[in-house]
Amino acid sequence: MDKLEPAGAVWHLLHLVSMDKPPQGKPCNGCGLCCIAEVCDLGKELGDEERCRALISLGTGRFACGLVADPYRFLPPERLVPWHAIDQLAPGGQGGQGEQALKAHFAGLLGAGRGCDADDEAIQAFQDEADANRQLPLL
Repeated sequence: MDKLEPAGAVWHLLHLVSMDKPPQGKPCNGCGLCCIAEVCDLGKELGDEERCRALISLGTGRFACGLVADPYRFLPPERLVPWHAIDQLAPGGQGGQGEQALKAHFAGLLGAGRGCDADDEAIQAFQDEADANRQLPLL
């Protein structure tokens, strides 16, 4: 993970995090801190370098990458043309093989299943900076 330069726009998301980040290299628990602290290259391709448009809340205090969980929802239609073509190759045109291949592709690019790759010290520095810049709500 590169040096983090958090933007105030993402600090407000920290209250959504309900789990501690696992130690670097340990299995991912879906805490979301890595994606909130720094948008990955795939997320940046979606057009926002400060806030990942593909970070989704699972509603259980866990987060997931939308490019892995539901890529057809997050990619523009023109980028989906070849994947839809693969889907149409299945009998009845509803096979979903294109979407499954795209999910696997993004999971591989992100290193899914290889453990937490967010630097422990960098994430702590991000949290400390967010705490130092936290504003009290107005009544």
